[in-house]
Amino acid sequence: MPPKQKITKDAIADAAFSIVERKGLPFLTARNVSEMMGISTKPIYFYFSCMADLRKETMRKAAEILLAYMSRPYTDHIFLNMGIGFTFFARDYKILYRHMFMENNEFKDLVEDFFINVRQQIKKDKKFINMTQKERDDMLNTMWIFTHGLASFICVGLIENHSDSFIIKTLEKVGSAVIDTAVRKKRKYKPIVKTRRTHA
Repeated sequence: MPPKQKITKDAIADAAFSIVERKGLPFLTARNVSEMMGISTKPIYFYFSCMADLRKETMRKAAEILLAYMSRPYTDHIFLNMGIGFTFFARDYKILYRHMFMENNEFKDLVEDFFINVRQQIKKDKKFINMTQKERDDMLNTMWIFTHGLASFICVGLIENHSDSFIIKTLEKVGSAVIDTAVRKKRKYKPIVKTRRTHA
């Protein structure tokens, strides 16, 4: 039978997320969640068979927040907005960013789903409509290397200036260089279609 108290699965997941956001995954225990909510541990294990499931649900929530950050219209360019949102997330949710992208591969599936979503979003940008999927992927990988580096440096405090304007201007400069290079490369290697000449 379900627990008598009006405790929902979402409420437990929200409490778990709050703990991880403030303290980190090592502090996500049934006891800490129960103490925070003022309940016993029974409802937790009713909705989540084990703490590993609750950990995954917590990081799934983190992934949703990240995608929301990356979907905001900071500029008129979808590709640039994704990089800005990613870096803002690293600045605003340092602990979650470390768990997802810096410490281990525990949440590899979440990260892979995240990149699938990013690839789909890039297809919507008019600049890249004529590119092949491989060309878009190559461009994304190049931008990802720099963006991840910038976000990680900000996350661990190696870059003191982490204002909105600094992040946006930095990514605009790099993004423009990456995009221009990709577009020029596309034009340079555009296949030449030969037509057969007819002789009179």
